[in-house]
Amino acid sequence: MSSGKRLLWVISYHHACNDGALLALVAILPILVQEMDLSYSEIGLLGFGLLITVIIQLVVGKAADRIFSRYLLELGAGLMALSFILIPLASNFLGLFVAVISMRVGASFYHPIGISWITKRYEGSYLDTALGIQSGVGNLGVILAFASSGFLGEIYGWRTPCIIWAVLNIIAMIAGIILMRNEEPLKTKSVSKIETSFKDTFTRIGIMAIPIAAGGALYQVTSYFGPLNLTELHGWSVGDADLVFAIWIGIGTVSSYYFGRLSNRFGRGRLLIYGYAVSSICVLMLPFLSSWITIAPVLVLFGAMLFITYPALFSLISKATRQEERGTAFGLLFGFQLGGGAVVVYLCGIVSDHFNDPSYSFFIVFILGLASIGALSTWMRGVDKS
Repeated sequence: MSSGKRLLWVISYHHACNDGALLALVAILPILVQEMDLSYSEIGLLGFGLLITVIIQLVVGKAADRIFSRYLLELGAGLMALSFILIPLASNFLGLFVAVISMRVGASFYHPIGISWITKRYEGSYLDTALGIQSGVGNLGVILAFASSGFLGEIYGWRTPCIIWAVLNIIAMIAGIILMRNEEPLKTKSVSKIETSFKDTFTRIGIMAIPIAAGGALYQVTSYFGPLNLTELHGWSVGDADLVFAIWIGIGTVSSYYFGRLSNRFGRGRLLIYGYAVSSICVLMLPFLSSWITIAPVLVLFGAMLFITYPALFSLISKATRQEERGTAFGLLFGFQLGGGAVVVYLCGIVSDHFNDPSYSFFIVFILGLASIGALSTWMRGVDKS
């Protein structure tokens, strides 16, 4: 295997371990609701911990533009492994919350480092394909987490999937050290001469803040409250509820691999508008569906369209920014995405507690999806005029 392909797959494996571990915790939340007597507001507060990731990602992204070190990926994987060793020691919400904050710190490294590294390494026609691969492999980790963690938690106890994902992150750390020991991002001529600021970078990508935040909210709210809606209101087992949402992510994984081809045919902007429009309609339908035969087809369509928006956003941000500010740009991108998801998940937890019904969460993200379509339409009109 060439060094370029090896680098892409090692970075992608880091993505799978990072995002898979995060979703392993989400997948066992219906069990923890019963074991620790958690409220919907406390579930929302766990999601609100994403703001820790947002802040640290911005710092890491900015630092990476100045002095890039590949060992930051291994540092993130190591912190994730440590956190998932600590989570099984928790016996109440406070202990769980502290461990989750530690996990959020570890999760802060992959996106500004891994994705900016890919955009620097694969400039040109292969960029969209490389972004699609890393996105798809990351989603594969999430599928495995969602499809297995609920069943493992029911059979062997909720601590079992935590230990498994701790081990997988340790493997990622070792693989990065061994297989990428001679790899560093390509140097740019302007990197030492051009100073970038959050303000300058935001000026170039600010119009995308709404769809980026809404994309994060659609993903986070569906992940946190989708299985809970089925287990708490419709009598599903945790394993079955997690499995049907693993299908949602599985279809998204397949669609993300075809992003390059779809982008060439429809264009990134139109693809994003189609993605948010279909996703908004699908999420609005979720509160009214309670059986496999009705919810599975909707989640298939939802996953196919939502997950194609992520590499589309990455590619648009890459095209709109200079190479030497990519770390800052992707730090901002994932800051908006995770920050939007964090705030909306917390709000949804409060609303769900008020009505004692998690399905109200889906109406909130439906409104955000509509706002994203408006923002993207405005952006496309600006592009057409330029």
